[in-house]
Amino acid sequence: CGAAQAQSDDKTVLIGPWKIEASFTKEQKFDRCMMSRTVDNGVTASFARDNSGTALIMTSERWKLDSGKTYPVEFIAGKTSWKTDVTATADTVRVALTDERFNKALRNANRLDVKGAGATISVPLDKSAAALARLESCYENNKNASETNPFEAPKP
Repeated sequence: CGAAQAQSDDKTVLIGPWKIEASFTKEQKFDRCMMSRTVDNGVTASFARDNSGTALIMTSERWKLDSGKTYPVEFIAGKTSWKTDVTATADTVRVALTDERFNKALRNANRLDVKGAGATISVPLDKSAAALARLESCYENNKNASETNPFEAPKP
């Protein structure tokens, strides 16, 4: 993401505490759009939108997780909760946001609580409805912009 991020700095948009940007591969093909912020306890909460949908990614340098392990987590947005497993690397957990009822609640909630076995992490969702809408438009605007050779037929 580093080199591509440097080239796409002018495409970074700030909405409240959320930073939204498009991410490209080394070959300059569109990869995904990301929306992220750091919360008080040093955790970075990110929403990624790519061709497989939207995912929540949480990272902390202080975490010592078992790579490849899944952890049961409860997500709470307003009055709506959703229980699922997150997939871990050494300092990151990722989950595809596949529950439509929860996703709708997420757009309207003031806070997201992520309850693991050992702690609850709170992510303030101020300006998140506007930021999530911008994340979606970022994806829609970039998803077809990955043509690198206009003279070759697109690969299926």
